[in-house]
Amino acid sequence: MKKVFGMRRIAAAVLALSGGLGAVPGIAQELSAETSPGEVTFTLITGDKVSAVVKNDGELAGIRLLGEDGTEAITSIYQYGSDVYVVPAKARALVDAKAVDLELFNINKLFQSGYDDGSTSKLPVIVEYTDGILAGAATPEVLDGMSLTGEIEIIDSASFGIEKDKAAELWSKLTADSRVEGVWLDAVLHAHKTSVSAALIPTVPLTGARGTYAANFSGEGVTVAVLDTGYDVEHADLAGQVVAAKDFTYARNGVDDLNGHGTHVATTIAGTGHESNGLWTGMAPGTKLIIGKVLGNTGGGSTTGIMNGMLWAVNQGADVVSMSLGGSATTCSGPMVELVEALSDKALFVISAGNSFTRETVGSPGCAPSALTVAAIDRENQTAVFSSRGPSPDGHSAKPDIASQGVEVVAAAAGGFGESGYVAMSGTSMAAPHVSGGAAILKQARPELSPRQLKKVLTSSVALSDAHVLEQGAGPMDVNEAVVQAVVAEPNAELGFFSGAPNYKFTETSVTLENLSDKARTYKLKLDLIGEDGSTELPATLAGLGVKSITVPANSSVQVPVWVDPEVGLRSGAYGAITGRIVGTDTGNSDERITVPVSFWIDQPKVKLSFSVTDHRGKPATSPSKIYLMNEEDDWGQYVAINNGIASVNVPEGDYSIVANIMTYDTDSAFGGLVESAAQMAVLRRKVASDSHIDFDARTAEKVEFKADKPLAPQGYSFGFTYALDDAKQAKLAAIELAPDYVKDFYSWSQGHDDRFRSFVTTRAIAPETVMKMQNGEVLDYVNQGLALGFHGEGSAELVPVGDAGYTTDWTQFDLDGKIALISNPYYLTSYMVANAMKYGAIGVIGYRPGTSGRYKTSISGTPKIPVVMLSAEQGARLHAEVEAGNNRVSWSGIAAERTPYAYSINHITDGHIDGGLVRIHEDQMYKITASYHAQGSEAPVWTDVMGMTNSTGEFYSTGSPQMIMAPVEREEFYTATSKNAWTNIVMPHQQLSTNGGYFDGPRLMTAGGEERTSWFKGPRGGTLLTSGSPIAYRSTNTLQFSIPAFGDASGHDATGGYNGMGAYGITVNGQSQYLDGGILTVPDAATEIGLEIRYYPRGVGERSPVKDKLGSFYQGKYSFATDSAKQGAQPILVPVVDLPVDTMNSAPAGEPMEIKLSAVMDRLGEVDLASVSLQYGYGQECVLSDVPAYVYCPVSDKFSSSNWVDAEIKQVGGEWVATVPNDAEAGEFVHLRVSMTGSEGSHTEQVTMRTYMLR
Repeated sequence: MKKVFGMRRIAAAVLALSGGLGAVPGIAQELSAETSPGEVTFTLITGDKVSAVVKNDGELAGIRLLGEDGTEAITSIYQYGSDVYVVPAKARALVDAKAVDLELFNINKLFQSGYDDGSTSKLPVIVEYTDGILAGAATPEVLDGMSLTGEIEIIDSASFGIEKDKAAELWSKLTADSRVEGVWLDAVLHAHKTSVSAALIPTVPLTGARGTYAANFSGEGVTVAVLDTGYDVEHADLAGQVVAAKDFTYARNGVDDLNGHGTHVATTIAGTGHESNGLWTGMAPGTKLIIGKVLGNTGGGSTTGIMNGMLWAVNQGADVVSMSLGGSATTCSGPMVELVEALSDKALFVISAGNSFTRETVGSPGCAPSALTVAAIDRENQTAVFSSRGPSPDGHSAKPDIASQGVEVVAAAAGGFGESGYVAMSGTSMAAPHVSGGAAILKQARPELSPRQLKKVLTSSVALSDAHVLEQGAGPMDVNEAVVQAVVAEPNAELGFFSGAPNYKFTETSVTLENLSDKARTYKLKLDLIGEDGSTELPATLAGLGVKSITVPANSSVQVPVWVDPEVGLRSGAYGAITGRIVGTDTGNSDERITVPVSFWIDQPKVKLSFSVTDHRGKPATSPSKIYLMNEEDDWGQYVAINNGIASVNVPEGDYSIVANIMTYDTDSAFGGLVESAAQMAVLRRKVASDSHIDFDARTAEKVEFKADKPLAPQGYSFGFTYALDDAKQAKLAAIELAPDYVKDFYSWSQGHDDRFRSFVTTRAIAPETVMKMQNGEVLDYVNQGLALGFHGEGSAELVPVGDAGYTTDWTQFDLDGKIALISNPYYLTSYMVANAMKYGAIGVIGYRPGTSGRYKTSISGTPKIPVVMLSAEQGARLHAEVEAGNNRVSWSGIAAERTPYAYSINHITDGHIDGGLVRIHEDQMYKITASYHAQGSEAPVWTDVMGMTNSTGEFYSTGSPQMIMAPVEREEFYTATSKNAWTNIVMPHQQLSTNGGYFDGPRLMTAGGEERTSWFKGPRGGTLLTSGSPIAYRSTNTLQFSIPAFGDASGHDATGGYNGMGAYGITVNGQSQYLDGGILTVPDAATEIGLEIRYYPRGVGERSPVKDKLGSFYQGKYSFATDSAKQGAQPILVPVVDLPVDTMNSAPAGEPMEIKLSAVMDRLGEVDLASVSLQYGYGQECVLSDVPAYVYCPVSDKFSSSNWVDAEIKQVGGEWVATVPNDAEAGEFVHLRVSMTGSEGSHTEQVTMRTYMLR
């Protein structure tokens, strides 16, 4: 492999790291979206915006739908496996009609494709037109806000970039255009593999490739195209094997493979086994390869790029196109599937089935009818646990077509040689190249075969299998038999599609057997069938063969008569895609056999299931209320839309679990207001054998109340459920609703029990908030506004109406000094209005929107220093009338939400049903954290968000709103402690993680009765491990995968910097600068010295900082460690721990010496022994070092010179390293620290933190 390392996908700058500490010279790159954590936003094709958290380990979490003004809104999340969907109401009907690709709303896929707003200003889509629209010289219409990026005339499709700021407008135009058949996400698809490592035997001989007949052929004269991550251009096993290569990913390193997947696939097909003396030779080493790099170094590639690679491969003359890639699909249609169909007369497309392991998960484009779709089996021909099962995403076509070895397959390792030249991987990605190689052998042996005949021969000659057709297709490939197979048939022919009782008619059809030889064959025939559930044996009266034996003349075809009687009654689970195999056994003396997988679809008799849904006010429920429907026997779930409180769906008879999530608005009007309560109601395992009706009435649900030793006030809720889609409860769907803090109450109810069902409701509860009253005693039902303070303590004040407070308002006419401004604007409340009220002396603002209905919430930017609340239009009018009548005072008493002395993070989980009513919280069974939130010289707001995670949900926000805290403060925090939930804390200097970053802790399981102390924002701002447990550097064979935290705080909370910070890293290998590509670095087998440098600094300090940060103006960490092929797994990066005895303002007394404890930690080891430690200090107002380029808006222009470092006294006390800093500078000065450490095993670290703490 060439030692060339590509720029990261969105690296905006390359910074030269000069001199400075001198230990690790190199090149730094700005952290990109691939590993730079923080908050990302996504503009959906509808124009709606969604925010999500990117953890330091690169995982996506915490998804929220944002309102037009950026405030949080009710968010409905639907999750299937790793796919997370947020579908706005306006798109639901078109998605259900398959006119708009559901994947356009798959937040995980948008993120993995690099389509977040920080990465691209355009959303790549493929528009599919009606037939003939793009024929000849015709070109697609390019609307304003769209840019044409490609056109594939053969399937009447074109790819576009949609400008996100015009997405809403373009959505309206595209969905109204009759020429547009569909709009699809130009998604990045990924390889289907899982890495493993073991001592194994070769898999190639298990395919029959070394059998008596096949051994004479090596694929010579055949060309196989591999569309994957490229190939290792220097691996000896591929020397001379590749005749053409092209990069479709625009990678810096061209076709060279830094991922390893493509190299493994290519050598499975045609590797020479040079590095193993022939042990790990590929299937067909005589085959010539053409390599299309359609997947980048991270393993993903765009749909458009893959399609261009498919066209190129065919135009290059490929006989076989091997595609170990794909994506999840909810329908087997779209441009890529159509292209497979269009090109399958020219080449055989061998495509992996996918690794989603449950029913109906064969991905796209593997679901294409003409593709030879490959499942994975182990060395005993058992279906791999991970292998995707059929039917096709269309719900009825049988897939996969064939199976081959895909478990712990050994082939070439990219970048490896000698003993490390090979690696074991598992996945259908490994199975597909076995079949591609088998097709090459077959093509050499029988060059007259067309692509479609190759497919028939391979599936007709398989080894016998008892596995379900929906698992293995025809069965395990047997290349040896394929070479001599005489009689063939089309695999997975659909014998009938019986959709509904009127179509249940006895049907006679046939299967064609084609004899490709010069000798007639006579077979004894047998048909075995099984229901879609894979376990129900079917009655003999359902289907059968019209003959028991048949003769197929030489070079001719015959029809095998088959009959199907769909009127025969079946068990519920057997309906659907009924599959089986016709097996013909030669009646002569040969062992020749033919296998023909067949299928037919019988739609289970349907009944009507209708619903009426009533909200808590007795009104018909409306969006965002919804119903989810799960069927246990058929292992599926679906969403049911509610229209004016009514919903209905036709379903097969069976047992159903039905969940209704009901939202009630705070107004009887059809417009305006906020959701005031939510209810989750469920009917579980209801037998539905005839037309049925179910009423869900939120008024009958029971209020959920949490009671602890301290009084609790929930700040919004998140609630939902998971449902197991298989008996082993491995695959689950999840549905979650995020209800912001203006949702006051939660209700629940269920009937029945379902072992596959788990319900949960989470909240973060605090001390009851301040009670506000009018002068007449009426309690104000107020809504705290985003970023604004609440009323706190005891007090009363006069109200002064100031009208709409708009731009024409003459504020001088109002006497606001020491009073509260009452703003009555029918449209909005803005920061401008609040700022003017503050300017003229107001101590608070109360607002409402006359002429509207219900409550209102917006965001007040700038975090005003006075409280701001809003009332409903109705109560605001009453308050205004009271003021006009002379009752112009309001009073308040209590604790503002941001000053609560405690917080409870609660996840109430119930298996099998929903449990409501009074929920008693026992503090001694919770996990207690005494948390100290530090500040920087003055009181300032910080924000917290907490994410929960139960099995199969991923990390989700425990409420719909972040919460403000006024720091400094120390408070008690309690967490539900259960093995069923993990918590992640996020603490931010600003509400938006994307702008100013934040600190993370988790995900972590909490232990009942456990306690700890922690601090947030305590200095130094320096190096840290990842609290998720992921290592900073992880070695797998000869690749290092980096997950680089930007910085952390004194308690080891890893942090992100946001847009208002600058993060950079540098990598060296034996002193030579290298680039990471997708976080990946290839390294030699031999002992190698790795250098990692990390820098972080805010763009502004003090008054130039959006959050008024005075401290932590610069962090530089230089880490060096040795690695070699024996040091697999987490690498020995030494991270310093600097324990500063500062107060909660991050300050220490001037003139008083400070003893600083110094230690270090490593991934997977915790605290480690140190061989040497030194610490240097300096004083000043500087923000950065003089000899390291960093562009910071600093209160002073001076930079700190390395000549000003002073050595601190270091000693060991009781086994601890302790440094003494005299702090002999004036109050108001800042202290800078430089730490150097060497671990007992040789790893070394140097860390500089500027403005580490302040002197008072």
